[in-house]
Amino acid sequence: MVIIPRRYVFASLMSAVIAGQVSAQTDQSSNELEHIEVHPLQAYRNTATKSSVKPIESPVSISVIDQSLLQLRQADTVSKALRYVSGVTTESRPTITIFDQFTIRGFTTYQTFYDGLPLLTNNNWNLYPQVDAFATESLEILKGPASSLYGVVPPGGLVNQVAKYPEKEDETIVRLAVGSDNLLELGLDSADEIDENSRYRIVALGRSRDGYQQTTETERYTFAPSLTMDISDATEVSLTAYYQEDPQMVPSTPLPSVGTLFEAPYGKLAPDTYAGDKNWNQFSRDVLMLGYKLHHEINDAWSVLQKLRYTDADALQQNTYHNTLAEDEVTLLRSAYLTDETIDGVTVDTQLSGIVDNETISHQLLFGMDYQESDSQVAYKDTLGMQTPVLALNNIDNELFDVDALPLSFYQEDHQIDIRQLGFYAQDEITLGSITVLLNGRYDHYDSTDEVANIYAQSAYGSTATIDQSQFSGRVAAMYRFESGWRIYANYSESFEPVTGTDAQTGEAFKPTTANQTEVGTKFQSASGKTTFTAAYFVLNKQNVVVNTPDFARQTQNGEVQSKGGELELSHQFTPQLTIQANATLLDMEVTDNPLDQKLIGKTPVWVAEETASVWANYFFDDLLQGLTAGAGVRYVGETQLDKYNSDTVPSYTLIDAVLSYDIPTYDMTLSGSVSNLTDNDYVGACFDAGNCWFGAQRRFEFALQKRF
Repeated sequence: MVIIPRRYVFASLMSAVIAGQVSAQTDQSSNELEHIEVHPLQAYRNTATKSSVKPIESPVSISVIDQSLLQLRQADTVSKALRYVSGVTTESRPTITIFDQFTIRGFTTYQTFYDGLPLLTNNNWNLYPQVDAFATESLEILKGPASSLYGVVPPGGLVNQVAKYPEKEDETIVRLAVGSDNLLELGLDSADEIDENSRYRIVALGRSRDGYQQTTETERYTFAPSLTMDISDATEVSLTAYYQEDPQMVPSTPLPSVGTLFEAPYGKLAPDTYAGDKNWNQFSRDVLMLGYKLHHEINDAWSVLQKLRYTDADALQQNTYHNTLAEDEVTLLRSAYLTDETIDGVTVDTQLSGIVDNETISHQLLFGMDYQESDSQVAYKDTLGMQTPVLALNNIDNELFDVDALPLSFYQEDHQIDIRQLGFYAQDEITLGSITVLLNGRYDHYDSTDEVANIYAQSAYGSTATIDQSQFSGRVAAMYRFESGWRIYANYSESFEPVTGTDAQTGEAFKPTTANQTEVGTKFQSASGKTTFTAAYFVLNKQNVVVNTPDFARQTQNGEVQSKGGELELSHQFTPQLTIQANATLLDMEVTDNPLDQKLIGKTPVWVAEETASVWANYFFDDLLQGLTAGAGVRYVGETQLDKYNSDTVPSYTLIDAVLSYDIPTYDMTLSGSVSNLTDNDYVGACFDAGNCWFGAQRRFEFALQKRF
């Protein structure tokens, strides 16, 4: 159970910026660069619109990161990849590897999408499937409510990992990497034609590394084959498989603020301090996903796209949490618990798209239906502190547990969770000269059942929680394009999340929690593609939030949270050798209503940085050093709150990253080196409250050899 209520070129933050950066290296014209799309045109769907419109032309905020950047930045997780994206606060718990956690426009999410379909999870526990960055072609970050196309999505937005698919070019890439913390990684990415009508791709990866914290380690094995066949001139089908085994991952095991943020009797803890036990704490996960993507062109104007994926996954977590820090501010009282989880299910999205136009106006229409169904089992056991060794923070010993002696049967929960969601959506993308108007709406029905069997001190009891909720979500957006390359846009969008429970004040079942956003912005792309700029201002309100009394004795559903702010992103090529990218975010987020706890009104939620900024520069050497690329970045994350009552703050921090890459065309080889947190800055990533804080990621370096065949 989630105990804390839970990396040659720099790719741009928009797809046009990718073109601009490649231009810095090749000095090609922007027209020549237009073919640098990571997907076949007929199969690509922009995350923001589920259409082929480019992100720069979408009247919403969306950022794009490609595979080369993911590798260059040691970005083996989604969280690391998002370090240089505006509107996103990432790695609040950077030493944790079992899930990707980030906030978009202030709202926390753990779930990502993979090729436009959600990675199945039961939303409450720890089995969050992760697709490795090496197996990802690109990331698309859509900011703001997105339920009008995707159904259940947190209000801040979503991250879509675009899958690697077979290509017609014959190329095999082998990657070998070593680095700090005993990193050893071997990757393979091979694609070729089988015949003129079929092609394949195989992505494989093995990686092992010690964790940031003492006694922890990570280990991963990934195998992702895919096959694309041209059934006819009008029909293409891709068969995909993705298997990932994570024998060792690092669960979330926090430390108290005393010793991390504040001085303790013994001073402060080292940033690699671990509050878990080597004999007990561990996390393992297996994920198998099988699917297909079918694209059929009915005629020149209309086509059908269907994506289906089956998921079978399981995870075993053995972890600890602490009940409290003793009065001596040294002794940490702990509980041991485990979660044994499985999930299997299917998700499918069927889209019919077409163009209806005349001499003056064009309608790009989209009609879709998606469905997901999952069956999940969770076994939870907890010692509730009984016979669980305490930890002396002034003399850390991570081998205290006698596993056989832990009274895990004292408290148990067995869950059977069934989830179903059915959604129907429609969209009209209207183009009239320089004006684009986007209208779309979606109706969802969501139902779930969670049957629980409990045992406490040998006494058995149980309960059943159900959700049966429906919701309509809409979006309207418009953009005007100037001949100068500037664009202005505005949008209104909505989202929802299902809620279980009963309102203590009305006695009625909770309704879905909803959110709406109003956004205005501008985008600019120069004719050469050398400069790209985006700016957005938004006001995002979340309503029907379930709130509690301070003692959690009563619940009601009329809490509200507001997030508003501005985001800036800039990419510019100063010379054929030098490119710079920069972004900044100002975020004002607060609780605007909480009738059961008035002290929270006006307070900023935890894990929300009000100010973030970053800048990255690439220099492409020429003449005698041609092929050498140097890059460096600085990222700043402002202070966050210690707890929900804002009793204190977690200090801001500034980190420096650097990369060096040398391309050797004669041998089809690239050598690279990279380092994150170059100065080895010690910092606290975030706190949930005074008892639960997480150190930031320490310095790490990596050396890689990539050979192309």
